[in-house]
Amino acid sequence: MSQPVVATFKKSTVHIYRDCIRLARYIGDMNGYAKNMSKQVRIVFRTNQFEIDPKKIEEQKTDAIRFLTNFMQHEAERMARNQKKAASESTQTPRTRSTLD
Repeated sequence: MSQPVVATFKKSTVHIYRDCIRLARYIGDMNGYAKNMSKQVRIVFRTNQFEIDPKKIEEQKTDAIRFLTNFMQHEAERMARNQKKAASESTQTPRTRSTLD
């Protein structure tokens, strides 16, 4: 027998919440605002915890997933730039100054 729709919403919402909290901690650790960012995620989820309109729930979940994927894309691009920069710095030969004699 299949699970009720409400249980499916709760499970996926819990997973999204956990992912958002992990991401908030990760971003916060990079800039020193881990507690504040985690607190903001908690506030957003708690203010919407009693939402019963399925369309609004799906919209909010989509927004949270979009936030996660956008950050992952941004982070992947940043890491690729850093790797490319490190590779180009290691392969460059020092330039010699040309002199006029």
